[in-house]
Amino acid sequence: MSNDNKRLVKTIIISGLSAVISYLINFFLTSYISENVGIDAYGFVAIAKTAVSYAQIITVALTTFIVRYISISYHRGEIDKANSYYSSSVMACVTLSGIIYLFAIIIITKLEFILKIPAGLTEAVKALFLLVFLNFVITTVTTPLNAGCFIKNRLDLSGILKIISYLVDAAVLIIVFKFWVPSIWVVGLGSVVSSFVLAAGLWGMKRRLVPELTFKKRLVSFRRVWEMMSNGIWQSVNSLGNVLNSGLDLIVSNLMLTGTETGQVAAVKTIGTMFSMLYQIVNQPFQPKMLRVYSNGSTDDFVSELGKSMKICGFFSNVAFAGFVALGWTYYKLWLPSQDTDVLYLLTVIAVFGSIAEGIAQPMYFVNTLTLKKMIPCFVTLGSGFINTVSMYILLKYTDIGVYAIVLTTAVIMSCVNLIFNPIYCAHCLKINPWRLYKTIIRHIISVVLQIIVFKTLTCIYTPSNWITLILMGCVMVFVGMVIHILVMTNGNEKKRILNKLKLS
Repeated sequence: MSNDNKRLVKTIIISGLSAVISYLINFFLTSYISENVGIDAYGFVAIAKTAVSYAQIITVALTTFIVRYISISYHRGEIDKANSYYSSSVMACVTLSGIIYLFAIIIITKLEFILKIPAGLTEAVKALFLLVFLNFVITTVTTPLNAGCFIKNRLDLSGILKIISYLVDAAVLIIVFKFWVPSIWVVGLGSVVSSFVLAAGLWGMKRRLVPELTFKKRLVSFRRVWEMMSNGIWQSVNSLGNVLNSGLDLIVSNLMLTGTETGQVAAVKTIGTMFSMLYQIVNQPFQPKMLRVYSNGSTDDFVSELGKSMKICGFFSNVAFAGFVALGWTYYKLWLPSQDTDVLYLLTVIAVFGSIAEGIAQPMYFVNTLTLKKMIPCFVTLGSGFINTVSMYILLKYTDIGVYAIVLTTAVIMSCVNLIFNPIYCAHCLKINPWRLYKTIIRHIISVVLQIIVFKTLTCIYTPSNWITLILMGCVMVFVGMVIHILVMTNGNEKKRILNKLKLS
């Protein structure tokens, strides 16, 4: 195994571990707040994070391309230019996020006139929003620091730092919950402290890996900022579309449904968010090499790397979805025993249905970033977002499906975008035949169907009744799913290489 592949495997393992730890924190937190404060209270945690996504519509125009511009200049030996991008982005991130935070403070003081907040929760909800937005400032300012690990292809180190920050987050929550009155604002406090720790770690890594990359006031350039933002403007439009596709659901739930139903949507989104985070984490280790290969101008090599990442990301999305279909009901019964298990299970299956396509489509999004062709995808995302919002309102207003409308429209529309538009446009950007991508996608769909059938058969043979048997069954399904995925997704030569590696090990 080459050094690049070893580092890739190491990064994926560390990234996967960070995702597991993040999931466990959300798992225990959601259960604790739902059972002790109420599921309607937990809904405001998700609403606060959704509100931040609105602010990110503005900042994403800057943050999306920061690492790209710094990394390309550095790899080309243009250190002064890289420092100019770095210094300019730091100054811009501080200024922009600071202005947004001031506006957020003004709005939060009148929050009870915007949202339906139960009596007795107003101050806690306001404190939660203030802390969540402060965390937004910290993460925005931290963005340029990610360039160090990205340039040196040491995302394994940034993964370790994320694990540490998650553990710090958990420690803060445990300490405050144990020695103080449990409240939802503590979620924001944990996020702020953990983000400070992560920022400090990334700064240290940057100094160690690329010491020549430093902030220099004389190199701060508005022209550099505009160069990054002019390309990133389309990403802002894309973020607006994403907000319309998935970010308005909790607001709509808060205004048109009951507090319990809003809490149910929030709990369901926790699973969906973890799925999306998993796909992003698995995809990220491929990006430094994809950037390097793309810079060399070899389309065939790049498509090969793209195909590899699609297959691996597809495996995780297939196993995650098929596993939840088979074990999801038992999972909710054990996790939130006081809630309506049937409703939560069906809502989640519908919500994460789109993850089948999202997982394998995730690597294709990076192609748009590399080729700087963001305009059309942004308009598609924005258009789908408007259709989603209108459809959601119509279903809630004129049908009896109620809370299911919140997740159904998003799942259907995003599946269409990821399975139809993204492969075709990605092929267009790379100037290749779309069939080269659809061959992988078709195999991916066959793989997930087979996994669902096999996993459901396994649960018919034995149904887990506690956490231990549920985890053990999940492990069995991961192994079985891997075998199915390899058999379906790989060609003859790839199967031979895998078998040879297994024999050597």
